[in-house]
Amino acid sequence: MRKSWLSMICLVLLLVTALTACGSNKNAGGNTAGNDTANKAETKSEENVTLTVSTNVVGEQAKVLQDISNKFMVDNPNIKVEFSAPGKDYENMMKVKMASQDMPDVFATHGWSKNRYGEYLLDLSGEAWANDLDPAIKPSVSDETGKLYVLPMDQDKSGPVYNIDLLKEYGLEVPTTYDEFLAVAEAVKTKSNGKVVAVHIGGADSWPIGQFFDFFATPLLISAEQNYSQAFLDGTFDWNEFDKLPQMLKDLQTNGYLNKDVLTAKYSDSAKAFAEGKAVFGVYGPYFIEEAKKINPNLNAGLMPIPSIQAGDIPTFAGGEKTTWGISKDSKNIDAAKKFVAYFAQSDNVSAVAKSNQLPPGLSNVAIDAGELTAFYEQYKETPVLPFFDRVYLPNGMWDVLCKNGQDILAGGIDARAYSENMKKEFDRLRATK
Repeated sequence: MRKSWLSMICLVLLLVTALTACGSNKNAGGNTAGNDTANKAETKSEENVTLTVSTNVVGEQAKVLQDISNKFMVDNPNIKVEFSAPGKDYENMMKVKMASQDMPDVFATHGWSKNRYGEYLLDLSGEAWANDLDPAIKPSVSDETGKLYVLPMDQDKSGPVYNIDLLKEYGLEVPTTYDEFLAVAEAVKTKSNGKVVAVHIGGADSWPIGQFFDFFATPLLISAEQNYSQAFLDGTFDWNEFDKLPQMLKDLQTNGYLNKDVLTAKYSDSAKAFAEGKAVFGVYGPYFIEEAKKINPNLNAGLMPIPSIQAGDIPTFAGGEKTTWGISKDSKNIDAAKKFVAYFAQSDNVSAVAKSNQLPPGLSNVAIDAGELTAFYEQYKETPVLPFFDRVYLPNGMWDVLCKNGQDILAGGIDARAYSENMKKEFDRLRATK
């Protein structure tokens, strides 16, 4: 009897186990397919991705971008960032990449997001951070269709910088017109007995000369109510009207308002002269103050708008986008690239980038933290910011023409008319090529 009961119990247990196993196998079969799909999706979302990221930024500012990129990789271990900052070779490198249709996943546009890189860039207007775009920078990085080309982490507001203490010492005010600027320059020469120059330009590096033309072309030809903006855009500009601009530079030299070694001095020499109180103005931009303060931390300097030239016009800043990230529309890693750009759009990261350049941030939800320059940005917050002249009105390749001919006119090799003729020749050639 006991053996019969034991046999029956064992048989029941075997049947229950078998049925359970069958049910488990059946359910496991169904769930395995679902789990495999989920696992594959999860694996795909966490696949290792390599992003190529390139910037034109150099020095301390590049280090800030690199540090944020490193933090991004820590927070996103499945995304590797190949960060590149080739410096002066950046523009040529990007020209090659555009020609070969091999753009980095994420790249800086160095002021050319619309006019040069626009066709290569993904529209970012749907990103969450786009709602915080500062209205002041929006025209520079978006178009009439609503396309947003880049994340602007800061916004350029460039104008001449000046030595506050020297102007006070000579009893002079910050000039608002070019005539006032010339009057201040004459007073500096006279009151300092020639020991202090009004304007120091590192012409051996050539680009500081180009900066002069980029600053003053706008008030001469663009910003006044009656202007030549459309004539430049449609190619009908009368280049005789341009003669005044190179003549303005030559007159500064002739009248003794420039450093005598303008053609052999470098940018670093300008920073040194400005730091040591041997020059009142630098036509470089706000970054020049920080450069000079490395030499003289006690330097008391300020930022001013570019003086107006035409009657009835007002001072302006040159500017627009500065430090940016755009995404290649042909990137094979768009989701990862969007995540990378969104990471930089976080308020603390935007603040760090803008602070490193001592510029206002590009997003309105981030406060200005530009050190001593903050007061000047607040003072001139209503001053119009117009694009750098060459970015809008000159075809790609004209920057070197501006600089080289500027050196030539200071050296006495050409006059103002020849300068403008050379500009017209290259303008027509490059415009036709484009």
